[in-house]
Amino acid sequence: MNKDTIKKLPTLPVDSPKILELRSLCQKPRQFEEIWSWYVLRRYSIYITALLRKTFVTPNLISWFSLLFFILTGWLMLLGGPWGFLAAVVAYNLGYLCDCLDGELARLKKVTSSQGIFLDTLIRAMSIPIFASFAMVLVPVSGWGYLSLEAATGIYIITLIATLALLVPLSFNYIKLKVDENDPVSEMRTASSKMEWIAFLTGMPGFFAFLPVAVILDVWTQQAVTSVLIVGFLFVLTLKTLLRLYLTISKLN
Repeated sequence: MNKDTIKKLPTLPVDSPKILELRSLCQKPRQFEEIWSWYVLRRYSIYITALLRKTFVTPNLISWFSLLFFILTGWLMLLGGPWGFLAAVVAYNLGYLCDCLDGELARLKKVTSSQGIFLDTLIRAMSIPIFASFAMVLVPVSGWGYLSLEAATGIYIITLIATLALLVPLSFNYIKLKVDENDPVSEMRTASSKMEWIAFLTGMPGFFAFLPVAVILDVWTQQAVTSVLIVGFLFVLTLKTLLRLYLTISKLN
């Protein structure tokens, strides 16, 4: 394998020739990867994929685990406190890692299925209940009021069911239509390195990358740094959503 090919892959110094070959077969070039997956998760995911490719484990099974980890992420956020937030970070990254693994495994095993595309669409939709958990955890953490874990869990489950009720038929229709999933804001994200970093810092991968830092500062300074991070994230999310709505409608006209 030539050096130019290796440079286009998310490698590690310890990669063997066999691992480099597997990377070239199942990992995408930099321009098709998000910052967190390229610089962190893809570096290590190939080692797990290499083990799984000779087992009975299917890409769709990995996708189901990804979905479950993302669902768990939102519930762990509801626990609040340093350990709840850190556990949510772990669950989120395991979900994201599985989202990397399913595609790599599918390419190595040379299998594709409509169910895989369907599950990937549902996985992206899990951001909705996770965002709801961010809002609910602010109530007790910020001192705005009291919301028991039982009540918050009930609201979270209802949000999750409502999301699935809407997205299951939409995901099915998306598969049948086979249209491009990118919208104007997604196209902006990949327009330049600067825009890509902005997308990362204001998106969920960036939030969970900074959450451990906020938790440490919470404990160290006894200030509500985590609450500030959550409020800031939700504010930026609102602005991004309004921008996405405006640009998408403008493009449709």
